[in-house]
Amino acid sequence: MYNFDIQKSQELGEETYVTKLRNGLSVYICKKEGFNKKIGMYGTKYGSIMNDFVDINTNKRIKVPDGIAHFLEHKLFEKEGANALDLFSKMGVSSNAYTSFDHTVYYFETIEKFDESIDMLVKLIKEPYFTDENVEKEQGIIGQEISMYDDDPGFMVYFNALRAMYREHPVRIDIAGTIDSISHIDKELLYTCYNTFYSPQNMFFLVVGDVDVEDTVKRIEDNIKKYEKDYDNLSENDPIEKFIELEDRNICKKEINQKMDIYMPQLCIGYKLDVVKKDEILKRETICSMIYDMYFSKLTNFFEKEYSEGKIIEPVSFDYEGSKYFSHIIISSSTTKLDELKEDIINYINKIKNEPIDENLFNLIKKKKIGNIIFSSDNLNVSYRRVIESILDDTSIYQDIEELKNITTDDIKEFLQMLDEKYLVISSITKK
Repeated sequence: MYNFDIQKSQELGEETYVTKLRNGLSVYICKKEGFNKKIGMYGTKYGSIMNDFVDINTNKRIKVPDGIAHFLEHKLFEKEGANALDLFSKMGVSSNAYTSFDHTVYYFETIEKFDESIDMLVKLIKEPYFTDENVEKEQGIIGQEISMYDDDPGFMVYFNALRAMYREHPVRIDIAGTIDSISHIDKELLYTCYNTFYSPQNMFFLVVGDVDVEDTVKRIEDNIKKYEKDYDNLSENDPIEKFIELEDRNICKKEINQKMDIYMPQLCIGYKLDVVKKDEILKRETICSMIYDMYFSKLTNFFEKEYSEGKIIEPVSFDYEGSKYFSHIIISSSTTKLDELKEDIINYINKIKNEPIDENLFNLIKKKKIGNIIFSSDNLNVSYRRVIESILDDTSIYQDIEELKNITTDDIKEFLQMLDEKYLVISSITKK
């Protein structure tokens, strides 16, 4: 009945079936035989940085307040006289949602009542319910959430690093927006964003678990038909036109220090990188994961030294964050000796940039990571994250495994050379 592109991984013993419904919605079924739990996810390629776009209904360019994607996520959980979380809970099903910089996802996890959960998830997305009253109420709720995050040192040190790196790019703004920005959100703007970004060609439905592929796709489609009267006559729309101006590598500010009532100071070092697309994003993620294991994990000399000197109690993180819109490295840690740790990390990175790569260590870490990927095939959360990353980066689903196999010491060396102090920023939270 459906035409599927079947993507397979021999290492994981896993297959993902991909098809597109007549209305343009992409459906992914990650087949996990023998698993009792099932995960269903309805997502849109719409996140906090997409505030400047062409309204799909009027064909006019519009700029909306910061935080509206996250606000919309909250509002879709609220139905007339009910809350979707409560409705799922009464069925004995766990559900939630999240908004990131570039996508929003609504999901459920269940062992029983899988079909009913699909029905509920589609209903949740396809029946928006925005009123002046519930929008005003939500402004208060999200305002409290924003205030709570403003008091979180880990959150603030991270976003201050982004604000130091980026001059104008919307990635420097909290995903939830600001108390001022959300005060300008009304029901008309919510419907504008919903109609534009929650259109089928911009969305995806993902199921992970031991399910019948044809039956699952049919149930998703039959449910969607209930809400789209002209479903059989629909044709795929053009991609949504978004305006996100990419930045060069020049930073905004070298250092930001904020004082808060805290127990332990927080440090975040960022390196702003050039933006890359598709395969290169995944390659950078793989390289940075290797760099962390080789140079910063608990098994490294660096950790042993910094730990023995009382500067850290957990390994310093080393993470790549990138999409087609932004690209950077975030290195962070809690520490009682902030200035010393900051100097040690910067000196250490400059040192490993100029040293030859230990081939034996590289090969050992590479084998370990391939083993971890195979072992993680028992984790449904890893499976869905892999699929979502492939959707957003426009890569094949199991390309992460191939990228890891193909990584060389030259790739590690070349990436380390990009960590230039000219593009380095420092964010810190210290005691008042």
